[in-house]
Amino acid sequence: MKILIVYLKEDEKLKACLESLKKFSPEIPVILKQANPSKNKVAEELCQEYFNSTEFDDDTMIWHPDMLAIEKWTEDLFLYYHWFDVIGVKLIYPNGTVNHYGGAIRSDGVGFHPHQFSLNIGLNQPLETAYVTGPGMIIKKYVWEKIKYDFQFQQYIDVDFCFQAREKGFKVGVIPVTIIHSEGE
Repeated sequence: MKILIVYLKEDEKLKACLESLKKFSPEIPVILKQANPSKNKVAEELCQEYFNSTEFDDDTMIWHPDMLAIEKWTEDLFLYYHWFDVIGVKLIYPNGTVNHYGGAIRSDGVGFHPHQFSLNIGLNQPLETAYVTGPGMIIKKYVWEKIKYDFQFQQYIDVDFCFQAREKGFKVGVIPVTIIHSEGE
């Protein structure tokens, strides 16, 4: 497995992110791609280029620069790795409440994170879910090869990708692997 990080600038968040990965998962290669909006190199385009290149030769986890690895996260990851074809992880805000543990769709068609802002209680089992969020999503190579997804034309690419995977018969779910993520805090 590899980790893909697309970032805008080298700042303290990126530095802390990389330090946490080096400390808690030095065995996992990290691919860094710098987005440059002034040259129309946005995150989605860089992801598309990566996933369509020969550089994408192993399952890949999308990691945001404001995410932090914690102790034993890789042990937990590989314990549950076989459960799903498209995997999401448990994202926790720095204050300890839940950011993401699987996505659901309301009857009016709006997606939401049902556990967001809740206490991190009882979320310790794999859970099949409608979708997983982009940060922390693991795209297995065999899934990509079957879907050949186009990131460029979707507003909610993570949700759409998961729905396309499910339509092709793949299982989408979240596993109890904790990562700290400050986005949306």
